Amino acid sequence: MEERTAVVTGASRGIGLAASRRLVCAGFHVVGVSRDARALTEVTAALAGRAGRFTPRAADVADLSSLSRALEDLGAVHAVVAAAGVCRQAGVGDPDADDVWREVIAVNLTGAWNTMRLVSQRMPPGGRAVVVSSGLGKLGRAGYAAYAASKHGVLGLVRSLALELAPRGVMVNAVCPGWVDTAMARDDVARTAAREHVAPDEIRARAVSRIPLGRFVEPAEVAGLVTFLLEPCASAITGEAFNVSGGEFCA
Repeated sequence: MEERTAVVTGASRGIGLAASRRLVCAGFHVVGVSRDARALTEVTAALAGRAGRFTPRAADVADLSSLSRALEDLGAVHAVVAAAGVCRQAGVGDPDADDVWREVIAVNLTGAWNTMRLVSQRMPPGGRAVVVSSGLGKLGRAGYAAYAASKHGVLGLVRSLALELAPRGVMVNAVCPGWVDTAMARDDVARTAAREHVAPDEIRARAVSRIPLGRFVEPAEVAGLVTFLLEPCASAITGEAFNVSGGEFCA
């Protein structure tokens, strides 16, 4: 049986790590991409001895040349999970607004484009792609203009590529998480708390109060949906954007 290869960006933490873990356990050869080479080394050790393999590749998805070098020796890629992302806050009038805009768009949107541009060329018929957007890819939130714009852009990218690649039998979908219990979310909570001069627990409690299920989503729960979309049973699904938010986002 041919070994299936999956490229996962943002593989050293959060949703990307959870997806990598699940795919390796399912027997994939996962090529895990992250800017954090040290964290990738730890992931490689943690996933040793599983059903599949994990190969670390240090690269910046926002830099097409860097990502191209990391993936240049790959053959066929059967699945890709574009999970690399950053979240930074800035109001439109803040002094750092332009820097925040450039960084967030570069990683979240251009990074997804770079990933799909390089990997889609290696995908055989039946290939699958899942790009991580956000509930804020469908809605908005004050102070998150760059992040929301980048994630709205991801959905446009996914829907366009789904139509473009469908004749080749390649399916492209998005997942739209709400609050997920990751380091990125915890950092975001801490930044909001510092800005409002309150305790982080207060900000988290406020967020949880808006989630019908009353808790943050776990990374493994998002990874479960991602894995489903990569399996043969999802062969009629493309161009879709699935919420994973505990009921917070219903758009």
